[in-house]
Amino acid sequence: MPNFKTIFCSVCQKSILRKAFPGHLRSNIHKNNTVLHYDVGVETVNSAFKGRIVSYRISAERERAPNGEELAITSPLHFMHSISSRLQKVLDSAIASHVSVKVNFELFVKVILPRDDSMEIKSFTTENIPLFQNYTFNDLLENVSQVICKKIDEFQEKGSGWSLLDILYIETNINKYSPLGGSSYIDLPKKIRAKKACINVRNSDEYCFSWTVMSALYPDVKNPNRVSSYPYFTDVLNVDNMHFPVSLKDIKTFEINNNDISINVYGIDEKQNIIGPLYKTLIRKKTHVNMLLLEKDGKSHYCLIKDLTKLVRNQVTKHHSKLHFCDECLLFFKSEQDHDGHVCGGVVTLLPDSGTIMQFKNYHCMQDVPFVIYADFETILEPYSESTGACTAKVQKHLPAAFAYYIVCNYDNSRNHLVTYRGTDCATVFVKSLKKDIKKIYKLIKSASESPVPIIYDEEDQKNFERADNCYLCSHLLIDDKVRDHCHFTGKYRGAAHSSCNLKFRIPKFIPVFFHNLSGYDCHLFIRELSSFPGEIKVIPKNKENYISFTKFIQISSTNFFAVRFVDSFKFLGTSLEQLAKNLQQKDYINLRAYCDNESQFTLLRRKGVYPYSYMSNWQVYEEKNLPPIEKFYNNLTDEALSESDYDHAKNVWHCFNITNLGEYTDLYVKSDVLILSDIFEKFRKTCKINYDLDPAFYLTAPSLSFDAMLLKTKVKLELLSDLEMIRMIQKGIRGGICLCSKRYAKSNNHYQPNYDPSQPSRYLMYVDCNNLYGFAMCSYLPYADFKLINEKECEKLDITNIPNDNDYGYILEVDLEYPEKLHDLHNDLPFCAENFTPPGAKNVKLIPNLYNKYNYIIHYIHLKTCIQNGLRLKKIHKGISFRQSPYLKEYIDLNTHLRQNSNSLFEQDFFKLLNNSIFGKTLEDTERRVDVKLVSTWRDERNKTKKMFTAEQLISRPNFHSVSIFDENLVAIQLKREKVILDKPIYIGFTVLELSKNHMYDFHYSVMKNYYNDKLSLCYTDTDSLLYCIETNDFYSDLKENFLDYFDTSNYVLDNCFDIIPKNKKVPGLFKDELGGKILLEFVGLRSKLYSLRTNSYEVKKAKGVKKNVTKKLKFSDYTNVLSTGKELRGKNILFKTIKHQIFTTEQNKVALSRKDDKRFIAKDNISTLSWGHYYITV
Repeated sequence: MPNFKTIFCSVCQKSILRKAFPGHLRSNIHKNNTVLHYDVGVETVNSAFKGRIVSYRISAERERAPNGEELAITSPLHFMHSISSRLQKVLDSAIASHVSVKVNFELFVKVILPRDDSMEIKSFTTENIPLFQNYTFNDLLENVSQVICKKIDEFQEKGSGWSLLDILYIETNINKYSPLGGSSYIDLPKKIRAKKACINVRNSDEYCFSWTVMSALYPDVKNPNRVSSYPYFTDVLNVDNMHFPVSLKDIKTFEINNNDISINVYGIDEKQNIIGPLYKTLIRKKTHVNMLLLEKDGKSHYCLIKDLTKLVRNQVTKHHSKLHFCDECLLFFKSEQDHDGHVCGGVVTLLPDSGTIMQFKNYHCMQDVPFVIYADFETILEPYSESTGACTAKVQKHLPAAFAYYIVCNYDNSRNHLVTYRGTDCATVFVKSLKKDIKKIYKLIKSASESPVPIIYDEEDQKNFERADNCYLCSHLLIDDKVRDHCHFTGKYRGAAHSSCNLKFRIPKFIPVFFHNLSGYDCHLFIRELSSFPGEIKVIPKNKENYISFTKFIQISSTNFFAVRFVDSFKFLGTSLEQLAKNLQQKDYINLRAYCDNESQFTLLRRKGVYPYSYMSNWQVYEEKNLPPIEKFYNNLTDEALSESDYDHAKNVWHCFNITNLGEYTDLYVKSDVLILSDIFEKFRKTCKINYDLDPAFYLTAPSLSFDAMLLKTKVKLELLSDLEMIRMIQKGIRGGICLCSKRYAKSNNHYQPNYDPSQPSRYLMYVDCNNLYGFAMCSYLPYADFKLINEKECEKLDITNIPNDNDYGYILEVDLEYPEKLHDLHNDLPFCAENFTPPGAKNVKLIPNLYNKYNYIIHYIHLKTCIQNGLRLKKIHKGISFRQSPYLKEYIDLNTHLRQNSNSLFEQDFFKLLNNSIFGKTLEDTERRVDVKLVSTWRDERNKTKKMFTAEQLISRPNFHSVSIFDENLVAIQLKREKVILDKPIYIGFTVLELSKNHMYDFHYSVMKNYYNDKLSLCYTDTDSLLYCIETNDFYSDLKENFLDYFDTSNYVLDNCFDIIPKNKKVPGLFKDELGGKILLEFVGLRSKLYSLRTNSYEVKKAKGVKKNVTKKLKFSDYTNVLSTGKELRGKNILFKTIKHQIFTTEQNKVALSRKDDKRFIAKDNISTLSWGHYYITV
């Protein structure tokens, strides 16, 4: 019989009395024994917070061949067995030190691609699981081994061709875990208490969990908040083998002991909204208890949720009618049938209330941010040698060497200030210097907020104020609440406004700091140093190491913190600083000119400088007194040498600025970069303010800016979807642009080319592109309000083909379509109704146009009309969504198009194009894919000295803890699983734009080109807004003049061209353009989507997605044709920057550049002709 009175300590290898075990854990004997004595094959990879978070790398002992070589391990089960004793020692030691831990495992393996013997290192990760002193190692080992084996099998079965070559090691990531456990009484927050939906038993012991269950079992007692109202819990409940206070992991034991009771536990977020479940029962029992877990000052407490609907109703809906709530995702349903039929995601899902409107509300963004900072770093590229796989190696490590930042004051140029520094400690100095300047700015802002400059108001201002009938901010009518708005820094009168609007126009409580490529580069150079100073860092993450933006709360005093928002200017401007500088006019270089002593210096710095990046490999180089020779300026990243003219420019800069060494040259380079960036972005701000009344410095990306500008200019009111069925239906129908290669090789033969053969058919290759395809679609009728689900019977009444495109009401439908076999040959090049599916013989899902029949296909009614007109048969409409529609985006798109056409600079042309293009992305924002990452630099903060909301201990203890990345001893990123999802984006716009864009391309292809040429036209390649045709005709350009001019923009044809085509229709959205501008396309070769080449008489076009430009530019047209004919793959060496744990490396990666493998189509034996999947001819 087991002895329940003792606990065996696996560290000390002896049994301890149960009641004495807590004291034993604190004893020196036990602590000395917990020090891990490493075996051979165990090493520490990373550690943080004095070993509370640690990663170990464990390797297996390897057998050797007769020649002494180590043998590979290819069996995961064999590997796990061989390291089991080492792994157990690591885990037992951790549990002995910390009592409980959360642990996950990552197995690293070497894989090989047999077709070309290329090798890479892959890893397979398990989820974090809690381990306690009573864990069973053999059970854990078996479970982990099964998970890893399954993941490896799935990887090898994906059809990628990779095979397991060797198992290298396993990393064991251990996090000290302090389980949340309910104990003595904690009062309910006021907001929760007011709902009267909970019973909070006022216990003084550590048994609040048990008393909460009792309050559920005895609902009719007179004083439910008193312990004395209930029988003692041990008389009713079985609490054997439970630990008190009860943590979430103990609840499973409780449910086993009391098999007629089930438990769900919810929590509260920082806004006192209900989240969870933190714990969810596997099987709902006869007696089901919902609990609320409260936390305060490091303590926890359970209380009963007696009415979950009443508790959560206000946070998810304002409806007062009877609703049915799901107690897992907290969605509400109007009928029990809908509730029982929904698919629960297990995460709280919040929907807008019915009738919720999205319209412009950010009136505070119409003022100017008073202070903006622009910054940049330069680095040393230290030689580095580490192989991270057979095909990848790190060759350089990037170390911060110098920085510059420039403060721009909106209202007083005398406060503009430039700071530069170079040195080994530049990252630390940057943070300290920035903090010092932020404190100065804070004082100015505080003064303007508390004691604003009195309004400066003249007679003309008074007349304007009296004449004003509408608020200059919101444009609505002014009645009794008319006030004078003025700048608190200068006193300047700004306009007549509502008092409510005036109050929203407060001075922003943050300072933006812009880096060009912050997310991809600069942030990794200083974020460690930034985190070492008091104050929280909040990130908007893509993952644990890549951030869209982040905000540091700089400590001003013991109680005051001020927000510094780090923003990536590249996410607004979208191209290199060098290109932006070329597009900016001379008169716009205001800040740069101010820092130049004469016109010669200004002329030299006005263009982006040149710098010997790879040559700057150590600190001694900065002392060199001469400009390095031209060959030292070779750019390894782009694989380009410096031109003679650029080198002459560098020499002129050296002499003009009297530079004495490379250190001074670096200082000037980083300073000029920052000043150029400031001038570019200040011009961007000015252009945006003039045309849209918004300051981009309030925003994080161009899409968020453009979407607000659209709402402001159009004044449209967009109704948000409040029905989950509609949302899921539209999400299912969202499909990106079409990209496929239908004919893999084609060659032209016509009288415009020198090698024309009259004995062969006259043939043209034409590559046409649609102008601003998404902009054209956005000018169409789009949904905006009055969304209603329509059932099958209602859908039967719809006469789809006769509903006008500009009807007041539109429809999104779920349909079955038949693709008649007689259409297969006609539609083979470009079938209608692409689907996301896995093609035969493959493992990955792709968007593929195909000839299969369609079932439950989501489609916009306009595109459905086009399908029917081209022969597809509508078999059934299952259901639909009706809505009001209008061309409300047309005003905004036309405005930008007009401004672009009339702009005098390339900078403004690109700006207006950007605003049109970026708005589309915002309408497809997927809030369910967001991740929750916290940057943490404190393990425990009992006194809240740093004003942090979270510590590592708190976050690891959460039930939704996901994983940790260790950056250094005092900085980690902790990812959490999402606690709630808010579905509040107008995704119906993005869906409709995608549908109408495809419809436009299909209509042009079938109604215009195919209708005219019939079987003399074949489609070789298409990618979203472009079509590459092979056409048999005597003279395509004559055909264009006589038949297609209304469909084409010919503005890129030269005047007096040999085709006698008049250039016209410049940049008209929706019209098609000859991509080559009249140059004769001789040959095309396409290997698959995004992988093709074109050849003309004078140049070649080469496209290879996923391959760096330094590789692509070395490829030749003949390389593509050789790969197509032989089947051999061509590899290239990619040079790229890679970030690992916020450290930047230059890596060399030998990867496949060209391959003819394409599973989007059925490939014929000639490797040129293809068939769409579903074609009657295909027998597989």
